[in-house]
Amino acid sequence: MKKTLILSLLSFFGCKTEPICTVNKNSAGKQIYNLEEAACFIALELDKDKSDLKFIRRALIAEENYMKKIGLISNSPNLEDEFELDINQMIEYVLKKENVCLSKDELLEIYDTEIEYLKFIGVATY
Repeated sequence: MKKTLILSLLSFFGCKTEPICTVNKNSAGKQIYNLEEAACFIALELDKDKSDLKFIRRALIAEENYMKKIGLISNSPNLEDEFELDINQMIEYVLKKENVCLSKDELLEIYDTEIEYLKFIGVATY
C-alpha cells in the first residue's frame, strides 16, 4: 500500500514539468521580431530541451547574417517589398560560413518552424 501511494505521488508530481521558456502571448500580431522569443517559440513547437535553445538561437543569428549579406536586411527596410528567400541557398551558406553545430535537416526544421512564429507575430501571411 505504501509503495503504491509513493508511486502514485511520484507519477502525479513528475508530470508537472516547467516549460523550458515562455512566449509572450501579447506578441501575437505585433509585427515585432524578437530573437529570444523566436528561439523559444521554435523550441516549444519542436518539443526541444532547454539545451537546444542555444543551437536554435545560433541558427537564427546565422539566418540573419545571411539575409544581411544578400541585402534583405538593411538599415532602411521597405516594408512594402515582398521577397522570396531560397532556403536551400541559405542553409548551404549557414553550413559553410557560420559556426553552427546542426545538420541540414535540423536547420530546415528550425527555419520551417520559424515561419509559424512569423505568422504568430503577424509578418507572414502564407
